[in-house]
Amino acid sequence: MRDAGAAADARLRMTFEAFCRTHERAWLGLADVRLGNRADAELVVAAVEQELQATFGYVLKQAVPAAYAWRLLNHHVADWAAGHELRVEARTFTTVLDAFKDLTGAGPGEAEAHGTALYRAVMELSDRQRDVVILRHVLALDDASIAACLDRSEGAVHLILRHAHERLARRLGAEGVAGRGEER
Repeated sequence: MRDAGAAADARLRMTFEAFCRTHERAWLGLADVRLGNRADAELVVAAVEQELQATFGYVLKQAVPAAYAWRLLNHHVADWAAGHELRVEARTFTTVLDAFKDLTGAGPGEAEAHGTALYRAVMELSDRQRDVVILRHVLALDDASIAACLDRSEGAVHLILRHAHERLARRLGAEGVAGRGEER
């Protein structure tokens, strides 16, 4: 009986480790962009993983464990952001600008000149829109992967992305934003 319990614990631990490996890149990417630096992002993701590990049996009982973990990550990111002064590292800022060069149609000089406005506009999107934009453009995930993270259909992801592009276009006065980068 004791061996069966140890085996079950080992399986649960391996499942947890695989779950984290599968999702950690997206978690770190979102936290990095939203918090502005990798060190803070790593601390937040470590806290999320610690909480997930402590409650992993419960997490697995959720309809979509990845979506549950994503909501938990967003709560941790919001709590961290509320309690700390955000310091956007040049590397994070450059990553976001590079991801949006094609989307905005801006040339090299224009992208940097409007970089602060672009970064701010992305951060001011609704949570759902911001998550989809970061996952698509910064982490280069496809609709299916994004849908799995957020417990949405691929069609919903596509629609959210289109609305985010339209909102960014209005905010930035860049007509070229809407409709770009929306291929399925």
